[in-house]
Amino acid sequence: MFSFARLFRRKASVASDPSAPLTLADVATTMRVLDSAQVQPAGLVQDGCLPGGAHSLFRGWQSKPLILRQYELEDVVLDRNLMVFLKDGRPIADTSYLQPPQAVADLTVREDDLVPAPAGQPVMAACFDHWSTNYYHWVVHTVPTLFSLRQSGFEGGLILPQLTPWQEETVRMNGFDPARATITEPGRQYAFRKVIYTDCVRGAADFSPLPTSRAAYHTLAAQAGVTGREPRTLDLFIERGGASNRLMPNEADLAQALAEAGFTVVRPETLSVADQMRLFAKARLVVGALGAGMANLAWCRPGTVICELVPQQHQNPCNLTLAMQMGLPYWGELIETGVEEESHVAVSQKPFNVPELVHRARQLIMYAQAQVP
Repeated sequence: MFSFARLFRRKASVASDPSAPLTLADVATTMRVLDSAQVQPAGLVQDGCLPGGAHSLFRGWQSKPLILRQYELEDVVLDRNLMVFLKDGRPIADTSYLQPPQAVADLTVREDDLVPAPAGQPVMAACFDHWSTNYYHWVVHTVPTLFSLRQSGFEGGLILPQLTPWQEETVRMNGFDPARATITEPGRQYAFRKVIYTDCVRGAADFSPLPTSRAAYHTLAAQAGVTGREPRTLDLFIERGGASNRLMPNEADLAQALAEAGFTVVRPETLSVADQMRLFAKARLVVGALGAGMANLAWCRPGTVICELVPQQHQNPCNLTLAMQMGLPYWGELIETGVEEESHVAVSQKPFNVPELVHRARQLIMYAQAQVP
């Protein structure tokens, strides 16, 4: 997997125009290629067509090509609110992840909020984005970053948020001691002498299936006791429960109907990460609405069938990408919500069509029974 890794050493060259945005390539003293992804067509159940004429969302979609890099930065400042690094008082634009461009451009070092780098500080590694407690972002951005660091023999410290128990669990599973981390707080800025920064942290691989990420998930699942030989007999429905983003008013009705159809209804946040790994390794079919709980596709074994309920106002193929990465046939069910403008938080104005979704689930159960050993 790392046989093609190349190391480029160069003298940092900062753009001569002080008004031009800085980039990681401008300021990095070292750039290392970790992995690459080629364009792939969407991996859909039956090429996106089911008996009766139903069509999957994202037919014709393709993943993005990517060269995944790791950078070494010297004498930089981290703005904890935006999770953007600054060099010589200027923001490094491509360390921004889904932040308003003007907010990034206006960012400066605030001496009153700056935590200086202590003497003898080891090399530190950036590990998370500004959605620091979101399970999807942690699984897709942080876990592969920690894995790459571990594979490279990194012995420095980590730059982390205040950790939840499940975040601490994954840090330790990757072989790192949170006690050696710099725990950062919103509202502050932090000076660092040397930082390792990986493209995954800024979401660069969200739409690019990567072998490195797949290896990271398989490695962690094995540590949780997943052997890859477990019988796959579970049909799972991921219930969002109390999540306010993209709330569907009758999710409980859908959960009850699917339970009556033989599904196991699960709220992943009630389980440890290791328990989630063991549970999803036994899945034959996973149904769930677009949301953080679908990040558990990372623990599914190749061939497990995925049905994602995608709201019309946020047609995001991030979980399709994750499914492709793990070798999981995907079905995207477009959900009419009555929300016309793009929004990743809007509450649905329409309920789930429960009979229609139960019918779709039964179709996919039949497909999974024929495909999953």
